[in-house]
Amino acid sequence: MFTIHGHRGCRGYLPENTIPAFYKAIDMGCHYLEMDVVVTQDKEILVSHEPWLNHEICQSPDGKPLSPETEKHYNLYQMTYEQIKKIDCGSLGHPRFPQQRPMRTYKPSLRDTIDAMETYTQQNGLLPIAYNIEVKRLPEDDGIFHPNAEEFSTLIIDILREKKVLNRAIFQSFDIECMQVAHQLAPELTLSFLVDNAKSAAENIQELGFMPPIYGPYFQQIDAAMMQYANANNLKVIPWTVNQKADIHRLIEMGVAGLISDYPDRVVQALQALRKK
Repeated sequence: MFTIHGHRGCRGYLPENTIPAFYKAIDMGCHYLEMDVVVTQDKEILVSHEPWLNHEICQSPDGKPLSPETEKHYNLYQMTYEQIKKIDCGSLGHPRFPQQRPMRTYKPSLRDTIDAMETYTQQNGLLPIAYNIEVKRLPEDDGIFHPNAEEFSTLIIDILREKKVLNRAIFQSFDIECMQVAHQLAPELTLSFLVDNAKSAAENIQELGFMPPIYGPYFQQIDAAMMQYANANNLKVIPWTVNQKADIHRLIEMGVAGLISDYPDRVVQALQALRKK
């Protein structure tokens, strides 16, 4: 089955990685909610692309503007979840997404996000939603912006088990160590190896050390050779982040297994148009 993954919810329309954006992505017909996660001081898994307050989308805790020079001073790994919930990360809108509707909102925890989505789908008589969770780790930032790979991955997997959604989750990362840890901790968990380099799929998989169920390249790196390798190895290709209608159509016709998009409604429309052909 072809799957639609709402990137950071639906960043094209509502503030990224927020509860309202995830609700809207469900309403648009997504199968998966794609989200990034970091770690707070009190070891909550937080839904956020950066482990600090991004100056483009967040205000400082006292409501003042941030800058590229000051944003990393607001290290989320040094703040509690209760502190973070009070910070506005939606009113500014996003400079690169002019259709995005600004609203006052905050960075939620993974726990709270799953609870909210499970309640939303049940109350509205919808099919259960699935979760595509991207682990944001750089080894050189261990102990500064996040814990090490083992602790980071364990915290996430424990929540997925606690919330009984492990069978509806994808664990994805560019970080090889996190991928290897997750593979050991939860062999039944679906893993997606994210890549953005000039190596072949075979070279990247060899470096990873095992064949994951999903391969996640930057969409412009997909070619016939990659798809041939994927098909020969029963490997699903789900690229990121595909927003233009022409690219969406081209990649669906190339045989990718799903798409991650800031505009999931465009993917829905492309699938509908292709089915009518």
